[in-house]
Amino acid sequence: MWAIVPVKRFDQAKRRLASVLNAPQRRGLMLAMAQDVLTALSQAQQLSGVLLVSRAPEAEALAQAFGVRQFAESAAANLPQALEEARDHAVSELDATSVFIVPADAPLISGDEIDQLIQAHRHVTLLPDGEAIGTNGLICTPPDAIPFVFDGKSFKAHAAHAQAAGFPPSIVANSSFALDIDTPDDLAQLLRQAQGGKTAAYLRECGLADDNLGHDRGAG
Repeated sequence: MWAIVPVKRFDQAKRRLASVLNAPQRRGLMLAMAQDVLTALSQAQQLSGVLLVSRAPEAEALAQAFGVRQFAESAAANLPQALEEARDHAVSELDATSVFIVPADAPLISGDEIDQLIQAHRHVTLLPDGEAIGTNGLICTPPDAIPFVFDGKSFKAHAAHAQAAGFPPSIVANSSFALDIDTPDDLAQLLRQAQGGKTAAYLRECGLADDNLGHDRGAG
């Protein structure tokens, strides 16, 4: 079981947060979230390894800091294509027989939860966002069990693909994966729920608190 973590360019990340964070702060937020996600994955016992998928200049240092592999997708690849390339690399070069797609902007996840999800997994496990619109986590055995969609509203499509492939999906709602960070309301929810971690600490260093953030909830 290999985790695959896609990371966008840090200087282009989270533009929907421009009303509360400037560009350098958004870059810092993306780095803090990626560090929290990689910390959780490094603590999981059921993973064989982690593959960081990114062409961002910061990705190499991040991969080295956490002792994980890095894979640079094709320059023109969109997110589903980048994940497919990374999945194929994991299969051919890393002997992966299962993959766990993990977003870099879900900073509440933990190693224990990841292990529990893997232990309960059979063929296709879907981790929807809080509105059950997007897919915030996906486990596949075999790695190519279903096509990757990841277009911001992929949950129903992934579930339909799993059914069509003969793999009735296991759907785990209300997991820590449900909160991905896209809007000021997401930041407020994170600050209310976080017990620690670099992301919450960074937001407080930026002067943000959950009572001074807007109400702009939206699907990731």
